[in-house]
Amino acid sequence: MSTEQLVSLSHTPDGVVTLSMGVPGKPSVVTLESGKAMQGALAEVAAMPQARVLVLRSAGKSFNAGGDLKAIKDTLVDSDRLLGAVIDAFHGAILALRRLPIPVIGSVYGAAAGGGFSLALACDQLVAASNARFVVAYPALGTSSDGGLSHFLTKRLGAMKAFEIVLGSGAINAAEAQALGLVAKVVEDASLDAEAAAYAAKLAQLAPQSVREFKRLIGGAEDGELEAQLQREKEAFLRCARTEDFRNRVTAFLQKRA
Repeated sequence: MSTEQLVSLSHTPDGVVTLSMGVPGKPSVVTLESGKAMQGALAEVAAMPQARVLVLRSAGKSFNAGGDLKAIKDTLVDSDRLLGAVIDAFHGAILALRRLPIPVIGSVYGAAAGGGFSLALACDQLVAASNARFVVAYPALGTSSDGGLSHFLTKRLGAMKAFEIVLGSGAINAAEAQALGLVAKVVEDASLDAEAAAYAAKLAQLAPQSVREFKRLIGGAEDGELEAQLQREKEAFLRCARTEDFRNRVTAFLQKRA
């Protein structure tokens, strides 16, 4: 799949930029190519002097389904090098998203699973459709998180609640995520794009210097340790990927889906 198909950018005259992941009819997933494409698109956004707000959404049938397990299975012949490169590309995209000087609104429809959950939490604010589901997914595959999930959940909810969610909850629906403070607004499925666009347009009307400074003060306070935690997540993920249990779980999941 070409980079052009993996992500697309659009913008309005008032400075709202929309980054759409994936293609219509297919779930957006985390791959080496999608991570690199996200980094390239976010570099474009960072260089736009007119940009005021970014909306991150999926062109597909769900926000993001996490890692492409078929592609992950193919990396297991040399997981440290091949899977490590996928994680590096994904983590580069997460850091680029967090380092944008403008606020990022995640528009979540359907599943945000595994790395997709991490990607959603990397946004500054989330508007979710009522059908949105935030799925940890990692323990079912016998691995730990990537994309900063352990960082974002701990910073926002505390260690005890983060531990409960990653090892016990499995999936959180939109209403539950809002009650936890992970989602700002829950809307009807059909109105998600319009509601996210309206929210973004409202933020775009605020004084840009004020918004930038609050982004730096609030986001910077949260993300001081993010890069180091991403490295710890990568190392932990790769330790899990070397185990026979992880390989067996990935194979079993793909066979079940076939």
